[in-house]
Amino acid sequence: MHFLDRLWQRWLHLLPRLAGALLALAIALGIAPAASAQGGKPLTVVRLGDEIGSEADYANIWVAEAMGYYAQEGIKIDRHTFNNGPEGLLHFANGEIDMIAAGLAPFMEMAARGQNFKMVMSVTKYNAPLVGAKKYNSYKDLDGQKVGSPGLGTVQDAVLTYVENTQHLKFQRLFAKVSDFAVMAEKGEIAAFISWEPAAATAIQQNPALHYVAQRPPIANAESLEVIVSPAFAKAHPDVVEGFVKATLRGMQFIKSNPPEKVAEIVAKKMNSPSGVPVVLNAMNSIVVTDPRVDMPSTRIILKAVIDAKKIPESFGRDIDGWMNQYIDYSYLDKAEKSVNWK
Repeated sequence: MHFLDRLWQRWLHLLPRLAGALLALAIALGIAPAASAQGGKPLTVVRLGDEIGSEADYANIWVAEAMGYYAQEGIKIDRHTFNNGPEGLLHFANGEIDMIAAGLAPFMEMAARGQNFKMVMSVTKYNAPLVGAKKYNSYKDLDGQKVGSPGLGTVQDAVLTYVENTQHLKFQRLFAKVSDFAVMAEKGEIAAFISWEPAAATAIQQNPALHYVAQRPPIANAESLEVIVSPAFAKAHPDVVEGFVKATLRGMQFIKSNPPEKVAEIVAKKMNSPSGVPVVLNAMNSIVVTDPRVDMPSTRIILKAVIDAKKIPESFGRDIDGWMNQYIDYSYLDKAEKSVNWK
């Protein structure tokens, strides 16, 4: 009997640890609440994909998270970070994440291959800064030079194609992670690179020999990043998708109505770099993160560049607006704009 008592006491001692481990596993799989919202309501975990070195690009999302807007909608963000959009979309297609914030070009390349999704809002415009040695001051100066690119199928690479076609230039592309470009430039392996933020601003801070050759691409209001949701998740959790869009819209409102320094502090903290406020402030000049609707004129230009690069079959370019409208679903945004009195 004494032995059974000791066994029972040991089981009671281990039970809290076992429960914690099971809860952590459930959260990781996205099948259980991770915490409670206001009033004790369980939070729904949303597995959200993004890209390395991109915190400023999604300032509206990270501001919304920091201000508790997602929690108020009963949402907990489970962040999954990938090297670039195309890599993240492989995980999206495999059902490993519920939503992803990434680039227009890889989204529509995926659509051309038959993948379905709901594009619920735009989160970033521009976001293709060209960084290089200070002796270069324009795309034209880089004609024939080695230029780093985050990869075929990214919006940034589509901008290079657009510039080549419109300015009659030719770049020698070298593909790499955006986090590697600063070192490659320092070693002289590339003359410049096109990137996203705050990776570009961070590289400039790390290497004083670098500067913005062109901080924004030569495309007016260039569409860059959107949020897409898997149809299965949207069907199972329409209220969660609506809440996510509403919270992100409130993040945009916060950015519009507060000093840039306050926004930069939040983003720098998300980067685990509280001293990185100057970097974020510099990065924010490369992007617009307060326009929730897809800019169609620039979308046509970017997708034409992707088609010219033969990443999307030419047939999809015959009616780009009609093709895009098969995937854009503004129903959640329309409700969110009314509920937060968006202007």
